Amino acid sequence: MDTNGPPRHRPAPVRPRTRAALVSGLAPRFTLMIGDPRVATAPHVSCVEDTIDVHYPETRISCRLRRLPATGALLCAFRVTHLAPDGTAEEHHHLDLTLTGPTGSAAQREAVLSHLHAFRCAAAASRVRAATRVLRGDPHLHRPVVHTFLAAA
Repeated sequence: MDTNGPPRHRPAPVRPRTRAALVSGLAPRFTLMIGDPRVATAPHVSCVEDTIDVHYPETRISCRLRRLPATGALLCAFRVTHLAPDGTAEEHHHLDLTLTGPTGSAAQREAVLSHLHAFRCAAAASRVRAATRVLRGDPHLHRPVVHTFLAAA
């Protein structure tokens, strides 16, 4: 028998209070576009801080968002990298698009989505062209050659 008194219990661990995540930047206002079918097949879509990133197997698209101080319009700076079938960077494209209206509005989301979709379609078409390209040889190597022979009579 234990004569030292009542059994001792360990104190309950102190759990930190949960805090709401601080959301900053312009990109979180575009998070509703993640559910759109045009980007649903992308393995990676993120809207963090001031950047929207969409990665497809054939292209990587990054859209940097910035509010223009003079007009209040939204500048969308697209940076696109088309990938070769082996995953290496093949082509780089840049496009700056200025959008008016409230940031993250349905019209702005639609404009960003249509550009993302267009870049993906262009990358897919580029891959198809590369896969079906017929290599042309040097035209001088395939010239018809005329052979003449001397004959004695």
